[in-house]
Amino acid sequence: MKKRKLKGLVVGYLLVLCTLLLLLTSLKSEAQVFKRYINLQDALKEPDRVQWLELTSDSLISIPDELFRLKNLQYLDLSNTYISNLSARISELKQLRYINLSGTRLQSLPKAFGSLDNLRTLQLSNLPSLNLELTIEVLSELKSLKVLDLKDDQISALPPSIKGLAHLEVLDLSGNPIRTIPTELKLLNNLEVLYLNNDENLNVEKSLDILTDIVNLKELHLENDGIKILPDKITRMRSLEYLYLNNNRLENLPTSLGKMRKLKYLDIHQNPIPNVFLEQYRDELAPSIKINLGN
Repeated sequence: MKKRKLKGLVVGYLLVLCTLLLLLTSLKSEAQVFKRYINLQDALKEPDRVQWLELTSDSLISIPDELFRLKNLQYLDLSNTYISNLSARISELKQLRYINLSGTRLQSLPKAFGSLDNLRTLQLSNLPSLNLELTIEVLSELKSLKVLDLKDDQISALPPSIKGLAHLEVLDLSGNPIRTIPTELKLLNNLEVLYLNNDENLNVEKSLDILTDIVNLKELHLENDGIKILPDKITRMRSLEYLYLNNNRLENLPTSLGKMRKLKYLDIHQNPIPNVFLEQYRDELAPSIKINLGN
């Protein structure tokens, strides 16, 4: 029995790691190839060779014009700076694939941002003053954008224009006081991974009416949302393979959970589910579904 529990934990950790790799693996592997610059003066000594630049000083209030000489720049980290406006010249950095603007003072993005055709990953977390509607209007022009991080942005509602992000594969909305998600979210046919963690305002019952219609959604995170009851309609998510329900207030699970034919992994640790039920779930759902019970 102990070996089975240990195996479940190991599998759980591996699956969480796989999700993170979707966001970061390419960055880490290429960081070993690209020289990592953390100082603009050093980067300007060989501007044509610079592909990775991190300027995270809290004294930075705007992007220096000299940065736009780095025409081959692919990875740009400006997080936790005092930047409040992004120059339209950002569009000159045509090779950009990754930008981190989290923790800055940005309220919106310039229209020129929408011409970054190679941009795949954008981090916009911890931006409480972000005008989401204007931002999404700009982002809808980015046909290569796959990963969008909007954590902790004090978003209370998603605008219908979210449907414009049709190419997204990973969306993180964790830490926002969102009650329900708009029907337009089901139009994101390429969306595979969705994070809705740390949101006790979330109405899971109503949200599932939309989530069940996202045809390619494979991974759903509903962690630390204060969920007491998991509606039976969760079983209508036919494409779901990974479901994270840890750190909630669940005391049981729907008996129909076993009908989710593609479900491979279920995380329910840190819930007040009686041991007798945990053993039952293990017996009924394993080995087709790996379960992280956390004990």
